[in-house]
Amino acid sequence: MEAGIKSGGLKTVKERVEHLLREHPEARNSDLLLIVLYLREFTELGKYIKYIPYSVMRKYEGITESVRRARQLIQSEGRYLPTDPKVLEARRRKERRLRKLIGSGKV
Repeated sequence: MEAGIKSGGLKTVKERVEHLLREHPEARNSDLLLIVLYLREFTELGKYIKYIPYSVMRKYEGITESVRRARQLIQSEGRYLPTDPKVLEARRRKERRLRKLIGSGKV
């Protein structure tokens, strides 16, 4: 097993997230903390991500959603689109599905 990856038989993202939520109750209140814990425990990034006190993490807990929304807004204007054609196409497919749902009145 690669250093920094502790799968412990947890194969799916859902199983891993459930494990983290059980072992780290404070992650139930912070997606940022949950993401950092996930990366630290289940990816090779664990070699580089050291312990960060929860009190520090709380200061930045809203940033992941804010960054995602800002990226989404900028790219919806046609600027700084993904450089990977697969990512670009996947996002376009998702947008078309969402527009279709909205048009059908199901959302």
